[in-house]
Amino acid sequence: MEMQTILSDKYGPFMDLTELAGLFRLKKESLYQQIYKGQLDISHVKRGKKYLFPTHEVSKYLTDNLNT
Repeated sequence: MEMQTILSDKYGPFMDLTELAGLFRLKKESLYQQIYKGQLDISHVKRGKKYLFPTHEVSKYLTDNLNT
């Protein structure tokens, strides 16, 4: 099964920071720091206080980085 299908089935079209941190097995604070420093290579939008990550972008990031 394709990575994007797996993630979309589980998370829907967007993932929040908590879900992304769980997937990467990182603390939310670590992801906040990467976003603040501009080091997170996944497209995201900020809605109010919440960061949202398109699931297809997370899938692309994982696929690209697992194959290198």
